[in-house]
Amino acid sequence: MSLSALAAKRVRRTWEPEEKSWHDDALELPWEEVQPPLHKASVFALKNVFFFSHATPVQALTLKVLTQNGSSGVVEAPTGSGKTLAFLLPIMERCVRACEAYVEAHQRPPLSRNILGIIFSPSRTLAEQTFVVGRNLAARYPFNIQFVLCDGVVQKPAAVMQHLRRGARGAGTVLVTTPKDFEELLPLMRGADSASRDSVDDERAALLAQQDEATRERYFARRKKTAAGNDAAGREGETVRFYSTAECRFFVVMDEADLLYNSPDMRQTVEAFVEMHRHRGEQRQPAETAVKPPKGKKGGSSRKNAGEVKAGAVPAPSTPRTHGTGVFMDFAFVGATVATSPLLRDYAERVCAECGTTLHTLALRSNDDFISQLSNRYVVCDAPNFLPYLVQLMNLHASKKHFVFFNNFRVLLFVQRLFAALSEGKRPLLYIPKVYMMYEGMTEGTRIDQYNKFLTHVSRTEEKRKPKKALSDAEKKNQIFSGGWKRDGTVNMGTGAILLCTDIAAFGLDVRDVDYVYHFEPPSTVQSYIHRVGRVGRMGMKGSSILLLPCNAESDSMQISRERKTGSTRFNTVTNTKNLTSELQAPRVTSKSLPEERQSYLQELSEHSALEEYNIPPFAPITSTLRSMIMNDERILKAAKRAAISMCEPTHNGEESSWFTPKLAMRTLLLD
Repeated sequence: MSLSALAAKRVRRTWEPEEKSWHDDALELPWEEVQPPLHKASVFALKNVFFFSHATPVQALTLKVLTQNGSSGVVEAPTGSGKTLAFLLPIMERCVRACEAYVEAHQRPPLSRNILGIIFSPSRTLAEQTFVVGRNLAARYPFNIQFVLCDGVVQKPAAVMQHLRRGARGAGTVLVTTPKDFEELLPLMRGADSASRDSVDDERAALLAQQDEATRERYFARRKKTAAGNDAAGREGETVRFYSTAECRFFVVMDEADLLYNSPDMRQTVEAFVEMHRHRGEQRQPAETAVKPPKGKKGGSSRKNAGEVKAGAVPAPSTPRTHGTGVFMDFAFVGATVATSPLLRDYAERVCAECGTTLHTLALRSNDDFISQLSNRYVVCDAPNFLPYLVQLMNLHASKKHFVFFNNFRVLLFVQRLFAALSEGKRPLLYIPKVYMMYEGMTEGTRIDQYNKFLTHVSRTEEKRKPKKALSDAEKKNQIFSGGWKRDGTVNMGTGAILLCTDIAAFGLDVRDVDYVYHFEPPSTVQSYIHRVGRVGRMGMKGSSILLLPCNAESDSMQISRERKTGSTRFNTVTNTKNLTSELQAPRVTSKSLPEERQSYLQELSEHSALEEYNIPPFAPITSTLRSMIMNDERILKAAKRAAISMCEPTHNGEESSWFTPKLAMRTLLLD
């Protein structure tokens, strides 16, 4: 898939739901009133590309602080409150100011291939989403500020390196990547830089050897005179390097920082990069001193003001080489739950102190700080009614788009096979035929393809019904049909879509026209729940999260023989005057039916999100049909048994126990 196709799918969709509109109360401050004032190109892009007339609270807060050189921040805000633009806008404001200062000093635009900042994302899908937003924002500025994606799928490290070395020169580049892909890109940058330096130095030495002594003396005298500025400008535009000055600092963003930092591999990559490339004041060299980074260490170069000491300056052949000074760094640690990671907070304070940047805490922790129309509901049910309830909930909103979250991919595969079978035939039980998947075990290309199909799926609310058959003369005379049309018994399939996913899709993804999130397996942590429900109700729009909680109900009323009324009190007149018929067939289970440890789980979730119990409307009993379908299909039955085993496994390296016991898992998936 090309980058242009990716951008078209991500941003320029041909249809947007008409009933969707941003909640006015979620927008706080007009862009013209933001302090310090935004560049006019920023205001134009925000109004005419992203269609935001005002800044959200987190955007107004970060623009006030992070646009200042030497300022870093821990940015915490609810999901869907505009955090991506909250860190992209300060980066662009810093870059455009530096560009204007360069033009004023040199009377020409900056032309280089320097990397001015890097954005680390925990997943490739989130990196691609950030890249598309950043590229569309940067395209509206008068300077060539580029966003480059390195995700190993759309743009692999070798192709990224070729683009950085041979692409059009400009004001600089902001690199968007994941730690894993950055590990593959960094050796290529070191090798390219070393080869470029060696080839230029060898060529220069060969040319100087052909000259007379007077010419060589004039050359070295000129190099010494202009080493601090203009002489290196030509080379500056040919070498890819990380670069900053004290007036234009390198910006490092950790998006969904708590997730990224809690992963040992990703944490090690980010920490190693920062430690290797950060500026160390005690090693500062004179401008004319040769700078060549050791293995794994790079100097940087970019737009510079007159008289700036340049990291990564090209030495004269006769000048001895020493270690580089590194780059001046500012940081942004962004996420909805960054405050929950003490390790991240300790690292942020330490690295900001070492890099000489001021750390600010920019947090919006409550719904009072950001308007939310997200309803958090839960359903407690007896285990055999779990799958029928889920199918019923899907059918209630068959023309909408839904996220269904799982803790384990084997459970996801079982549900995918079951849904595929339920939506087939002339009388399907599931009215949504479009089902997509996204989990860790998929290849990257397949995962991105599935996500893009779900993202670009058009879910229209108005159903396209077939024209109804007109009545014949005989039918018109028949009193049975005198009331109107003859029913043909066909089911009108919905136009919605379902994305079955693990927590890989819970962080940062922005799908605007999704209304419902379902938790097939309860999330193991509060942080996971917060990120899952953040896929809906974004930017103050309405959304619903439904947490399905199966249990083994042991009351006498639950001992009814499956769905049939053997020994039922359905026809008991006294009972029927007090209870709904649906409750007599499938007696209602409440949170009081849960064991104490499960009730404490609900209590913990309710402390962070207002939970309310949801009563599912009555529906035709389909449990026997589902049970028969599972038992008679060998592939579905085999997948169900594997899924039941997986549901009982501990999560998070054994730190958290699963919601399901073996008995509960078997009753839930086999309906018995």
